[in-house]
Amino acid sequence: MSYTLTEEQQLIQQNVREFAEEYVQEHTTEIDSSGEFPTEIVGQAAEQGLFALLFPEEFGGVEAGFLSYILTVEEVSRTCAALGSIIVNHCSLAAEAINRFGSKEQKEQYLPAMCAGETIGAFALNEFCADPGYGESKVVAVREGQDYVLNGKKYFVMNSGAAGVYVVFALTNPENIENGMSAFLVEAETPGFSVGRTIDKMGLNGCPTAEIVLENVRVPATNLLGKENEGMKIVQKLQPMFKLALAAQTLGIAQSALENSIEYAKQRVQFGRPIGKFPAIQTMIAEMAANIHIGRLALYDAAEMVEKGDEEEYETKASMVQLFVNKIGQKTCLDAIQVHGGYGYSQEMLVSRLLRDVKGTIAIDSASEFPEKIIAQNIMGL
Repeated sequence: MSYTLTEEQQLIQQNVREFAEEYVQEHTTEIDSSGEFPTEIVGQAAEQGLFALLFPEEFGGVEAGFLSYILTVEEVSRTCAALGSIIVNHCSLAAEAINRFGSKEQKEQYLPAMCAGETIGAFALNEFCADPGYGESKVVAVREGQDYVLNGKKYFVMNSGAAGVYVVFALTNPENIENGMSAFLVEAETPGFSVGRTIDKMGLNGCPTAEIVLENVRVPATNLLGKENEGMKIVQKLQPMFKLALAAQTLGIAQSALENSIEYAKQRVQFGRPIGKFPAIQTMIAEMAANIHIGRLALYDAAEMVEKGDEEEYETKASMVQLFVNKIGQKTCLDAIQVHGGYGYSQEMLVSRLLRDVKGTIAIDSASEFPEKIIAQNIMGL
């Protein structure tokens, strides 16, 4: 990797930063306190093309490349992690699943509106007390003629309520639990589909999260995404790029924590001098900056591997990035609270929200397979 962004990438990064600071930043406190989906801001983000970066021009995308997308997620999350979550769940999971595994007809039907931000996507994989990642599922899809009928509940579905289309995973082969999951495209207006209990999260408020309920939801067989009983292959293929997008979110939040710590350390005076002159504060801020820099280089390196299509290699690198960035992201936000002293514990201070938000990105990321296992297996060939 050259470790130097292209002129186009730098322009995208700068434009997104300016958009976030000018149009989003003033609303972040309200978004966090209300927890409501920021419809107007999402619309403005869509007008900037933030939902179209990954996708082909023939379906309304701009094909800016994966690294440009990562830069965008990082810059948005630096200002508003909730908006970052909306974009990541929409682009990295729902829209990318259709882009990579959908038929031409499915792409033509859904991607243009998703790239334009007119239709928000959601990814319905998780279930309460079941692990679809290992083939467990209480949501079942039964073939009836030219349709499938879906029944059950999905848990912790991000973008719930705001989404117009859901990628829903259901068991289609009870005889083969581990390889019997399939993915379906379910529109929010489908009879029998409803959004259930809203989940009140610690952070990432503004990215609505809820259960979805499927009661005899009938979808045509043409809404099957990919092949029957190969739904988990879709999940596994999407995981590395999703991990990298979450890492970009985490680094964006950490960058905000660093910037706020620097500003506070320069302004806060104790014993006649700014606290930024005290060695203990300097050590924390220096470690924050160094860790973020190292994490960013690793993230951009892995993103370039994605663009080159070296799938086997970037799976390992994505897990390495996940392992490192999750640790330093949380530490950075905790140290930022320490720099702010007692004020850092106040809900009035930005750093308290940053800690709640970063715990969200880490918890979501940790729901996938342990990165240590993937790294060790791949580098040892076991």
